[in-house]
Amino acid sequence: MNTTTWILIYLALAMVGSMIPFLRVYFAHFHNLVNLVISACLEGGKIYLYRDGSGQTTGSGASPFKRALISYAGYTGASIVSIGLVYLVSKGYYDLVIYFYLGLSVAALFLWIRNAFGVLWSLSTIMLLGLPIFFRYVRIFDLPVNIHFEMVLVHIGIFLASILFVQSMIGAFQVCRQAFMSRSNPKRKAALVQTKFIPAVVLGIVLFSQTVLAGGFFALNFINLPFSLDMDLPNQLLAVKNVIWSGVSGSFK
Repeated sequence: MNTTTWILIYLALAMVGSMIPFLRVYFAHFHNLVNLVISACLEGGKIYLYRDGSGQTTGSGASPFKRALISYAGYTGASIVSIGLVYLVSKGYYDLVIYFYLGLSVAALFLWIRNAFGVLWSLSTIMLLGLPIFFRYVRIFDLPVNIHFEMVLVHIGIFLASILFVQSMIGAFQVCRQAFMSRSNPKRKAALVQTKFIPAVVLGIVLFSQTVLAGGFFALNFINLPFSLDMDLPNQLLAVKNVIWSGVSGSFK
């Protein structure tokens, strides 16, 4: 199968995994890490990743408006990074996707992440991404089965890019949904919707709209259908049906 087919498969797996409680939390933090690292670089503070799949930074007491802009920059940056990783995958640079996220995880662990669950998540991610790279270059013992670590890295790179892309879409949808909630609703936690200077609904719609545009850009540039939808397609399907029917009929003669 070609890269486009694998991207579609792993996008579907990332979407399904986002509905399973444990995997949903684990996958959500792949997006949260990029988002919160950008926010931490802009406003300072440390990063906390929580068991419910959410995260936050402890900034320097910025105003709600400034925090909303910083949060917006984080979500936007995560979307750009996800498109960039898919681009690398489409060009065959699978290992660069893994090296980028592995380096980001190590830097975040040492510089920003400060709660126990966040540290545990970072260590597990570093191990999952680092071990295939280690065994790619160092074979310290003979494995009972022959594992092609180059192919393992290919699939990890595609899956990682797919997770980040799906989670960026889900994150934007969740923020947009919170923007339409009342301010007294405890589920309205995103910093992006806390400002009163700009209506939260406006920011939510802007974020969701640009994420949809990113999805459209992804579909137009990185997804190629295996066939063209032209007027000759019904005739092609009919010909395939006739071939199959001829083969089935011949087997009973």
